[in-house]
Amino acid sequence: MCADEPTRDLEWVRSRVLHVVGHELRTPATTLRGLADTLAATQAVDDSGTTGEIVRALQRNARRLERLVDDLLAAARVTTSLPVGDPYPVHLGETVRQVWNEVGRGGLVVEDRTAARALARPASAERIVRNVLDNAAKYGTPPVTVRIYPAGSMVRVDVDSPGAQLPPEDLCYALEPFWRGERAVTTAPGLGLGLSVAETLTVHEGGRLSLHPRSGGGCLTVLEFRRA
Repeated sequence: MCADEPTRDLEWVRSRVLHVVGHELRTPATTLRGLADTLAATQAVDDSGTTGEIVRALQRNARRLERLVDDLLAAARVTTSLPVGDPYPVHLGETVRQVWNEVGRGGLVVEDRTAARALARPASAERIVRNVLDNAAKYGTPPVTVRIYPAGSMVRVDVDSPGAQLPPEDLCYALEPFWRGERAVTTAPGLGLGLSVAETLTVHEGGRLSLHPRSGGGCLTVLEFRRA
């Protein structure tokens, strides 16, 4: 077991703080993003000029701030922050390749053994896959192998990421908000929310996310989605 009674009490306090802080930050973050988009749409700027660079920088950072606030709320399991709408069939192989083109640096092997689609909200599926692959790209060693195959009523995605041998506590607490192991802290910046958010969204979509030690070092991340 990873959690004892004091840990659970601390988790409750942390969740309440994130809930309040996240909601207070959401409105100004959304407003900034809207103003930046409006400025880009209405301001006649030279794309190669300084003004154009400033506007694009405003858009990028406003969207990044909005994503961070959404991650805070999702990590705190605030249900009003989770995606709504009907789920649709999602081609996970295509999602994996598209996301890796943005977060990876080569070294991806995809073994897609099923024509079955996952049943999920597309925005959730993309965000889950992005957070898991981003974690593999930052802390793993290429090649990362992604295997997609049917598992009963589910579609299973195994993300096999070689790397250094992980201490037991890293796997034990990796899905907790803000947990960052010693190696992660010295390797790349971050808040330690990616896998926690991915797990919250996966459960929200009726699936499961789990982490397992990998023989030889690194981590095996297992995603399970409902089959369409």
